[in-house]
Amino acid sequence: MYELTSTCTPKKMAASMQPLSIAARFAGRKLRHMNGHRVSTPTAHKYFTRTLSNDSVSVDSSSTKVQRRSEQISTAMKAFLRKAKEHEVKVSQYTEEYELGRKHLANMMGIHPDEMTKEHINEAIQYLLPSGLFDKGSRPQFKHPHDFLPVNLEFPFEESGRPKHYQYYTLKPHYYEMMSEAAWRTECLKEEEVRVGFTGQQPVEVMTHLTEEFEWMDTQAFIDMFKSQFSETVTEADHKRFLEVMKKLSLMRLREQDVEFLRNYGRQKMTESKSSDSGPDKKYLTDDKGRKYKTMHGFRKTARARVTVYGEGTGVIEINGKGLDYFESLYAREQILFPLVLTESLDTVDVEVTVEGGGEMGQSGAIRHGLSNALLPFVSQQMANKLSLAGLLDRDSRVKERMKPGQKKARKKFQW
Repeated sequence: MYELTSTCTPKKMAASMQPLSIAARFAGRKLRHMNGHRVSTPTAHKYFTRTLSNDSVSVDSSSTKVQRRSEQISTAMKAFLRKAKEHEVKVSQYTEEYELGRKHLANMMGIHPDEMTKEHINEAIQYLLPSGLFDKGSRPQFKHPHDFLPVNLEFPFEESGRPKHYQYYTLKPHYYEMMSEAAWRTECLKEEEVRVGFTGQQPVEVMTHLTEEFEWMDTQAFIDMFKSQFSETVTEADHKRFLEVMKKLSLMRLREQDVEFLRNYGRQKMTESKSSDSGPDKKYLTDDKGRKYKTMHGFRKTARARVTVYGEGTGVIEINGKGLDYFESLYAREQILFPLVLTESLDTVDVEVTVEGGGEMGQSGAIRHGLSNALLPFVSQQMANKLSLAGLLDRDSRVKERMKPGQKKARKKFQW
């Protein structure tokens, strides 16, 4: 607000009000710009020009990024096309040489070139170029290019330029796909076993252990399969990792689809189980009634258990003259039943136990230790291996740590 005085002239008043009028006009223009009105002033043209120039720069930068990305994708495609073209040239060259050599062999052997088969070629090579080398792979050979050159050169990219196989950049996509699937199946089966063990519910699908062991592909057959089918070069180290993963999967309780997956890379071998007297762990005794039995001792903390397992039983379990209700804890009962469930002998043997010392958990652990060792004569070798892998055949040597003088407990200290 400007106040007029007697000493203020019209010129001075206009000069003093000029900054206020300029600010008001600029605010009005900006408001009209925001409302979409056109303003024909040099300042307005300058304002619009700056806005459009900024938009054009952003559009140009985004288009440049898209162009660079398309160039990178096309580079990968060009590399594959160049490789495929070189392969075609090599195959055509070798094929011409093979056909020419086949005709020469046919003329030398007195056979029409069209009737010259692979068997005839092998006989001709063996007759014309006899070799005394013991290794058959070192002897002269004459094969078609498709027998020793990779033939799996399908276009591995989609229209967008991305690889079709999710393991493409590992350079062995089909090998790592197989290993990933085996590991995924193992984890799923572990989760299902944990769920069934904690809840006591039935599994969603039928799960059983294999009755026979698997005979896996040897190293050479494994390498030849991936080279012929997928044109991938695997090594002996890859085959060792394959055996570890597959053996780990085959020892679990499997579903039907898991067994079908294993059959793709091996076959079940019918092996006779070891006789009952083939080792010290497999020996058993016979009572007056002709019933087979074995007695073993189990230990856990300060508890000691004497466990006797009778073969051809009905699943009767007797602990100090009582049944499983001898233990009030549900976890203690599960500990005792675990070896029987793992070996699928819950209803095929009878168990008689005498246990003393320790507490409830110590006694259940001692019974489990003795029961696992007493079951060995009545289960197959594969089930015995499962007990060993689960750590049930070894004594659990863990005990409570003693209290220390000057402390509240074994590790806990007094407040100070």
